[in-house]
Amino acid sequence: MRSLAWIAATLIGFVAGGIALHSPGAVSLGQYAFDWDPPAALIGAVFGAIVGAFTGFLQTKAVGESSARFIVATIVAVAVAHALADGAPATWGISLAAAISGIAAAFAFAWAVRSWDWRSIALMSFAWWAGWVGGVALLGAIAPVVGYEVVDHPVISVALGLSWGAATSPAVRRILRVRRALSSEPLRP
Repeated sequence: MRSLAWIAATLIGFVAGGIALHSPGAVSLGQYAFDWDPPAALIGAVFGAIVGAFTGFLQTKAVGESSARFIVATIVAVAVAHALADGAPATWGISLAAAISGIAAAFAFAWAVRSWDWRSIALMSFAWWAGWVGGVALLGAIAPVVGYEVVDHPVISVALGLSWGAATSPAVRRILRVRRALSSEPLRP
């Protein structure tokens, strides 16, 4: 049940962010082909941090854990993604930006749960990348029907929220189980 709550909180946070602040994820990168756009990257990081803080807050409430580390990790994950989406050279392409932000997100989350298992980090990196790139692919299929501007960020946010939430929920469940066992609290399913 906590896994579903975690996934739902991640999904709700990302979709709300996608609607309100067009974050996380994007269909195209910065406005310049070969150059960084530092002001746009900075604004993207700020917007991403807001979405990350909101999503992290929802995640901690969903699992009944008041860990600031989860919130910080989610802030880092979304801020890096949004900074790259807004400020990276357009020639990098979505796949590279998604891979870089996926690695940042995975390491931030590994720090949050204090687990440096390379398999988990690889899975989380892939999940972030697949969610972003998969969301863009899904958008390409449905945008001609409903209109690109109507659904771009919500569609990417849904795909990314589901994939990231599902990839990170086992680590959260494991950490919570260990913490409760150490504190002698009864375990909940």
